[in-house]
This record gives sequence, structure tokens and C-alpha cells, in this order.
Amino acid sequence: MTDLVLDVGALAEMLAQIFACPERDSIHFHSDTEKKFITDRVAALMNRVVHSHGQFVMVASALAFVELANKWEEIVNTRFHPRQLAAFLSDPPDWFAVAAIDRELIPYLCAVPAKVILPNGKVTPVEWTDAIHAATAYSRSQARLVTTDSKLRQIPNLVVY
Repeated sequence: MTDLVLDVGALAEMLAQIFACPERDSIHFHSDTEKKFITDRVAALMNRVVHSHGQFVMVASALAFVELANKWEEIVNTRFHPRQLAAFLSDPPDWFAVAAIDRELIPYLCAVPAKVILPNGKVTPVEWTDAIHAATAYSRSQARLVTTDSKLRQIPNLVVY
């Protein structure tokens, strides 16, 4: 078991499931059948993190929250309200951490390749926002990145779910 780093899509789905739960202490994640950000396997891992008593955490970079706000209509739509997000950020659960984007992230960011080769053989650049998600995962010992992004799945030594 390790920490799980969430990209913006997985973060949005996690938050939607939390805010749909009537009791904060009884959260139980399930697979997301519509967008597939959270598979059955990821949901099981997320539930293990929640019940690990702080041994493991789910993590999203501060940038993921900026992306969420920037693409609110596209990603969140009406699944939750900005005030719920503000409340979550002011008092996150003990199993969740917001990762800073600071100078300590730089060596990990430098380890992310500028381009990757997709399964179809096409060489494509890694967007800087995606590089931050990958670097965040690299910066946490043996963390797994939860994403549906095909480019991130091609980054060497990055374990992706």
C-alpha cells in the first residue's frame, strides 16, 4: 500500500463522492461508471487509505485545485458547490494532503520527460500541468498516480492506476 496522488479528474470525482456522502466519517468510495476516473481497483485502494489511520494518504497538488477552479463547468458542473470545496480545503480529512508546488518539487519535475511516445507511436509533449502531477507522485515514495491521461501513463517509472 502507498499514497495515491490524484490528478484533477480523479480529484473532482473523489470530492463529488465525499460531498454526496451524508456523514463525513462514513465515506466509502466506489467506481465511477460515467467517466472512469475511479475504477474498482482504485476505489478499493482509496478505501484502504481512508482506513489506514494516517499511514497512507491521498494527495493532490495545489495545482490540481487551480485546474479544478479553472475548468469548473467542464469538470465539476453541478456535482458540488464552491463552498463545499472551500470547506474541504479549510479542514481536509486526515487521510488527504495538498502537496505544495515549491522548490523541493523541482528535482522531481526535472525527472519528468518533456515528451512521451504514445502506444500508437506518436511523440507528444507532456503538458506542464501533467508534469506537476507526475512530479508530485515522484516526490512521494512509491506513490501511485490516479489518472486517465494516456500521456501520463507513458512516463517511465511512474506507476499509474
